[in-house]
Amino acid sequence: MISMLAVVLARSTRSLAIPAKASSPFPTIRLPSESAMPEPITPAMAAHAATHLTNLQARLQTLGLHARLLTQDEQLPRLRVINPEATTLSEVISAAPQEGQWLFWWSWAEPIVGVVDLATATDHICRVLAVARRGAA
Repeated sequence: MISMLAVVLARSTRSLAIPAKASSPFPTIRLPSESAMPEPITPAMAAHAATHLTNLQARLQTLGLHARLLTQDEQLPRLRVINPEATTLSEVISAAPQEGQWLFWWSWAEPIVGVVDLATATDHICRVLAVARRGAA
C-alpha cells in the first residue's frame, strides 16, 4: 500500500514540475536595489541621497508624519516615515539614481517621483500612510 502511494506521489509531483524557461506574458523588469547600486557606494553619493531625504523629511514632518533618517556605513541612507495616528502604517523611502536622474523609491523598489518634485513625493507618501476615515468615499 505504501509503495502504491509513493508511485502516485512521484507521478503527481512530476506533473507539477515547472519548466526551466517558462514563458510569461509579462515583460521582465529589472528593479533597482541595494545590490544593483554601484559598488562601493561613495561618501559623496550617500551625502547626496541624505540631502534629498532630509528635504523630504522636513516637508513630511510639517504635515504631521514622523520621519527619521537611517544611515549605515557603505549603504545609501533611508528615511523611515511613520503615521503617528496609526504607527503600523510606516514606510522606508530611499533616494537613488537611475539613468542619471535621482528619484525617491518605495521600499519595494518602485520609483515614487524625481527628487526635485517634493510636493508630489509628499502627496504620494501621505496617501499611502493615510488612515482610512469612516464615511470617507
